[in-house]
Amino acid sequence: MGASTTGRWCHLLESSRIAARVRSTTTLLDKRAHYLYEMANCGGIRAAAEHLNVSPSVVSRQIRRLESSLGMALVERQGRHLHLTEAGRLIADAHRAQRRLHADLSDALSRMRNLQAGKVVVSVGDGFIDSFIHNVLKKVARHYPDVMIEIKTGIYYPREPHDMVIEDEVDIAITYGPVSDPRLTIHSFIRGTLCALVSPHHPLAIQHSVSVEQLARHKLIFLPDVSGSQQCVNAVFRAAGIPVPPAYRCNLHSVSRRMASAGIGVAFMTAAAAHEEIRRGDLMAIPIDHPVARETQGNLVRRTGRRLSPAAGYLWKLMLTMQ
Repeated sequence: MGASTTGRWCHLLESSRIAARVRSTTTLLDKRAHYLYEMANCGGIRAAAEHLNVSPSVVSRQIRRLESSLGMALVERQGRHLHLTEAGRLIADAHRAQRRLHADLSDALSRMRNLQAGKVVVSVGDGFIDSFIHNVLKKVARHYPDVMIEIKTGIYYPREPHDMVIEDEVDIAITYGPVSDPRLTIHSFIRGTLCALVSPHHPLAIQHSVSVEQLARHKLIFLPDVSGSQQCVNAVFRAAGIPVPPAYRCNLHSVSRRMASAGIGVAFMTAAAAHEEIRRGDLMAIPIDHPVARETQGNLVRRTGRRLSPAAGYLWKLMLTMQ
């Protein structure tokens, strides 16, 4: 082998090694950028750690290593809160775009192969879950038996369900309360009057409707403020000018309904959300006499411009009938 040939082989070998190092470095940066992205999305290191199911020290360490690799600060502290620097925002935006590109590519390949399997991720509020299971999930199980459906409820996640749709963390979400965002395709529908749910033995059970002033005199059961139905409850009391602290707070509609049926307090949701307990006679739904409570809104949302897989598209059509 001549000297020139040997030189070319050495050059190719060195180029290959450099390319491998670049790929390795890029993969590592992508992994560390994911921690930065989640810290920004979740609003802090601790919230990001809970979302990723790791310790806060892991998130902090990966962000520091990313800063060291790039030789610049990506996070800065303002008071008690952490914020991205301009460089940090560029990294987070690039990572978000990459995630979206991967999601769109996966969707396109699935459509080209006409896959009937795969995974569909749906965010369903706890108040909609019974209707979703009976009117949607049972039919999907028959038509797409190989599709895995992952259900998330917004109460357990640091972001609103429609934000998770925008970030492609879920394919479809069904939410409670008004939503407006040009990045979303939204199908809104009237959910019904917000009601006070009480035991048949509760003093309010004999009434055809209940005022906000009357409710303020009873023990109330609230959900977390991120819950769409709780936001509606808060809006009712705020509009009436009556600030009321709850006697109880829990993180599931189903738990609040059980507490109300036990007679220890008043829960809040539509009659449709408590249909089964009302049918059995465990609960009474008393409409709240206030304009904000009379026509509550539900929304079915997906990201504008994202093509759904065949199974997700079928799911979307079925969910349009959930009203």
